[in-house]
Amino acid sequence: MTKYDVVVIGAGAAGLSAGALLAKEGKSVLVCEKGPYLGGRALAVEDQGYKINIGGHLIEDGGSGLTKIFEHVGKKLIHGEVSAEMPVWDHEKGKWGSIRDRYATDKTELKKVIKALVNTSWEELDQWDDRNLRDWLTQHTSDQGVIDLFEFLAVLECLTDQPWDHSASDNLFVRKMHYEERRMAAYSFWPGQGWAQLWQDLADACTENGGEVRLNTAVSRAIIEDRKVKGVAIPQQAGILRNEISEEEIIETECIISTLPVWNVLDVIPEDELPDWYSAQIRHLAQDKFRVAWLGLYIATDEPVHLYNPRELSTWVKDPVAGLPGFFFTQSNMDPSSAPEGKHLHVMGGVIPGSKGRDKKYVRETFDKFEEGMGIMHPALQKPLWKRRTLVFDPAFGVIQKPYLVGQFRPHWRAPNIDGLYFASETFKSRGIGVDRAARAALTCVEDYLGGRLPGFEETWRY
Repeated sequence: MTKYDVVVIGAGAAGLSAGALLAKEGKSVLVCEKGPYLGGRALAVEDQGYKINIGGHLIEDGGSGLTKIFEHVGKKLIHGEVSAEMPVWDHEKGKWGSIRDRYATDKTELKKVIKALVNTSWEELDQWDDRNLRDWLTQHTSDQGVIDLFEFLAVLECLTDQPWDHSASDNLFVRKMHYEERRMAAYSFWPGQGWAQLWQDLADACTENGGEVRLNTAVSRAIIEDRKVKGVAIPQQAGILRNEISEEEIIETECIISTLPVWNVLDVIPEDELPDWYSAQIRHLAQDKFRVAWLGLYIATDEPVHLYNPRELSTWVKDPVAGLPGFFFTQSNMDPSSAPEGKHLHVMGGVIPGSKGRDKKYVRETFDKFEEGMGIMHPALQKPLWKRRTLVFDPAFGVIQKPYLVGQFRPHWRAPNIDGLYFASETFKSRGIGVDRAARAALTCVEDYLGGRLPGFEETWRY
């Protein structure tokens, strides 16, 4: 029977970060990925000469998270092109404007809010899991332009379906990090080595230090006995018929780090081994209505599309036809290799209610409306050279970051009453955005398993 110190389930941002960190620390580690690609939800694929990212787009790490993990394992996360400028669509007036215009006349109120945020400790922000962002902001300002800035960023980065209905704690953690590390309200960049190479770099960091990464390897169940992790089971053949039970390879381990999100984790972790209140937390968050889901639209044009800056990242709370909040940027301006020479690849998303993700008729009709609305906002998109639609629902972007659904209201990353079982998933107790959030979740679990903070991460916030 093969034995490893740690088995990691999933080779996305969290799984590869955990595997690389553990291998660097001399642990025997196996990373299992059921699919054929590295990167999980943020995998990169090619289509007719265009390179698109199904779920992940930009990285919001100021330097203390995923970037530092790369440094620790002997690799470099290249901060490539950085987003610049934030156009905002005014749905009432039907025109674009810069977010700067909303507070350009007097920055006193904005500076006052920034100072208040920087002077607020991480521990104090933890106490805002049950309140929305606007509640915190109105303690410090009544300026609508400043409130708009923070709330539009919440829509843009975290894809909240209503700008006022975003948790204060989750948003302000990221905002505080960006102000302290980059001296700006938001910081997002394209990985200089590209998405596929980013994941390969982490996988290489794992294998070069003695770890193992297996693709096309699904973990069917965790083996837990006497409230201790004993191993994992891996099917030996792919099932042909539904519910077919295959022979299994048993891999022995005393620690499992699962990166499965709340809607999949109980397919692998035996629910009867978990306290009922803990599994109830998981099932509560796994409701479709709490999924962050969006209509991903990729359109290529002959003409460039931007208003103020080629690397701008624009947002809105209602598009002109479907009425969805969303985002837009030109990917080929971040990474010219993602489109044929002379062509321009644009990425946009419209946030839909998670409860609608399984309604095929709604999704199809809303896609049509959303594309029509994007053509109104950017007329050059009305005559696409190429396009692709992607529903980001399963896997979803994450659990929506509303009050009472974040921080202390999420299942803890350490399984209660079971030795050696961790959940390095952004859908469990964690902070941040996207791939950086997942990587920080992995760091948290790895350090707890190792029994102390890794050198160089002393000042990095995590859970």
